[in-house]
Amino acid sequence: MTTTRRSPRLSATDWVDAALALLTADGVSSVKISRLCDRLGVTKGSFYWHFSDLDALWEAMAERWRETHNAKFTELDEIATLPPDQRVVALAGMLMNAENLVVETAIRDWARSNPRVAESVRRIDSEVFKAVNAAMLELGIDAERARLTAGLLVYAGIGYIHGHEALPSPSPDELQTVITGLLG
Repeated sequence: MTTTRRSPRLSATDWVDAALALLTADGVSSVKISRLCDRLGVTKGSFYWHFSDLDALWEAMAERWRETHNAKFTELDEIATLPPDQRVVALAGMLMNAENLVVETAIRDWARSNPRVAESVRRIDSEVFKAVNAAMLELGIDAERARLTAGLLVYAGIGYIHGHEALPSPSPDELQTVITGLLG
């Protein structure tokens, strides 16, 4: 009797992770069932076992990205014990992480054509704004200036996501200097 080794069955998460990897590597237009099947070495039947169509995969990708981003807010809890000015620098450092930049750029591009992803991006931006605004208030900055400064910093971060390849990337020490100057 001959036995053949079967590879483990792919899970929906395996498909989603592969799709997100493809998205970050090659952009939104690269996420196609045929490309995923080639990448994973399986047939389209395996895809349809988990997803009714490509839109269902996109929805699962949006949810997975949201979960991953929510995990980053756990990091926010960890840095919440830092003094407020250091907390703002730590938030900026999280954003400027090279791996994060690739994913953020791809997700924000994707959000332009997918309302659910756009809503996820808005919610996450709102959470980041709240964290930065809270740090500004803790520094004793009046509410209006705190709101405006937090907004400016979040806008700068979003701009950095889209323009980082053409502009200089500040070091952590440079970030500290600039943010301290803004807060002064």
